[in-house]
Amino acid sequence: MFKSSQASIDKWANIRAKGRSRFIFINGMIFWGIPTGLFWSVFMLLTTKNQNPFFLFTLALILFPLGGIGWGAWVWHMSEKRYNAANPPQA
Repeated sequence: MFKSSQASIDKWANIRAKGRSRFIFINGMIFWGIPTGLFWSVFMLLTTKNQNPFFLFTLALILFPLGGIGWGAWVWHMSEKRYNAANPPQA
């Protein structure tokens, strides 16, 4: 996320000030989990035969947002690692 630019560091500082849980919920579950789940279910309907659309959409809207929690936590961890490397604590 950081290319050692001050703008990137400032942007992450604003994001992290809002909190880890909010980031994971919004970026992981809402912005990654739901769209990915919908894309997956449509893809499965188009590429496989005899699928129940209700089952696929329900499954996707449960599992992919849960996966988004893991994805959001991983992105948070990696961003914090880069932020801390670019912005070491002052002694």
